[in-house]
Amino acid sequence: MVKLIFVMGFRDGISAGKEASAQEGFNHGFRESVYAGYSWGLVRGISSVISTLPDHLKEKLTSNQQNKERFQKLYESTRAISSNKALQIFYSSIQQNGSGDSHELCEDSRCNQLDVLSKDLNDLLRDSVELKVDLGLKKDSAING
Repeated sequence: MVKLIFVMGFRDGISAGKEASAQEGFNHGFRESVYAGYSWGLVRGISSVISTLPDHLKEKLTSNQQNKERFQKLYESTRAISSNKALQIFYSSIQQNGSGDSHELCEDSRCNQLDVLSKDLNDLLRDSVELKVDLGLKKDSAING
């Protein structure tokens, strides 16, 4: 009887450990995907809005011709990536790097196409003093508020 209880307790412990490990992995993956999805949505949304504005409004928001061209190029680059392709790129970065953290490593070869476009948007917004955009989401607060 003691042996049976020991075996049952051992099985329960293994099962609980697997569940805890799976939950931890899910939480980490979810956190990474929320941050990446939010960043990608900002790139697509902001570049789409600016590219569809009438020219007289673009003039007011981006007085620098080079920045207007950069916004247009960013818009065209994002339009070329479907939602499914964006998911594939994100999944590939997880496969290569062991996590979706490549956005923190965007200075080296592990930077994926989505990270490059997000970095381009950040650079453009910084260089366009007429535009004041709060990107709002910090990686640490992606899930916890």
